[in-house]
Amino acid sequence: MQSLSADFRDAFRTHPAGVALITATVDGSPYGLTISSLASLSIDPVAVSFSLTKESGAAGAVLAASTFMIHMLGEDHEELADNFARPGAPRFTTDQGWTFLSTGEPYFDKAPAALRAQIHSSISVGGSRLIAAEILEVIKGEPVQHLVHQNRKYLKLPALLPGAAQG
Repeated sequence: MQSLSADFRDAFRTHPAGVALITATVDGSPYGLTISSLASLSIDPVAVSFSLTKESGAAGAVLAASTFMIHMLGEDHEELADNFARPGAPRFTTDQGWTFLSTGEPYFDKAPAALRAQIHSSISVGGSRLIAAEILEVIKGEPVQHLVHQNRKYLKLPALLPGAAQG
């Protein structure tokens, strides 16, 4: 019989989730990580939530940064998502298309949407930290299908059905 935590992981492994990158600059160095826990949280104030599984490395940089970027990834960004999920993989290279906003955050202009944010509040839950982030700015990119992760694989969604609402 599996443990509750193993059953929980199995349940969420098959639950599809959007893929995003969080990037920040701390002490002049860019940091970033891949997440699949992004969710809208509030309209007033405009806020999202996500979780970080540790408080060191890139996650620690996000927690220490005054502001950061959340990049919602498109279906062609699998390699980028993988690079930011694996320690030591190439990040922030010129061929990936990174620039920096005037406010200092690393910005991926090929993202279908990017959110400039700051931490509103956070709580520790076991070995993770749940973040509520207030959105300061929304930067819209080219509309494309978003990248989805399910069962340790990236998925490409079919195009929206005719007449379906489009953002």
